[in-house]
Amino acid sequence: MNRAFPSICGCVGRITKFTSSTQDNPGRPFFRCETRGKVSEFRLCMPKVEVHENEIEKMKYKIEELMEIALNNKIEIQKSKVVMKCLVVYACIVSVASGVYVLY
Repeated sequence: MNRAFPSICGCVGRITKFTSSTQDNPGRPFFRCETRGKVSEFRLCMPKVEVHENEIEKMKYKIEELMEIALNNKIEIQKSKVVMKCLVVYACIVSVASGVYVLY
């Protein structure tokens, strides 16, 4: 799986991807900030999660709004289908009634 990851650290240093060759994590990718150097310090360079939480909450709210709009649209479509069926039945009744009227 290819996950998107920033190429620039929060401290404006460049981020480099490495692959672990240890027995505990063979082949596992890890990232390091060239400015800070150490892997543990890289996490300190990254922006705080709280910064993104506000954006995530905004997106969740927008998704809820869109889901509500979609549900309302679905209800309106169902109502329109019922009206169309009623109109077709009415048209059939009128055409049959007018046909009977012509015969008499």
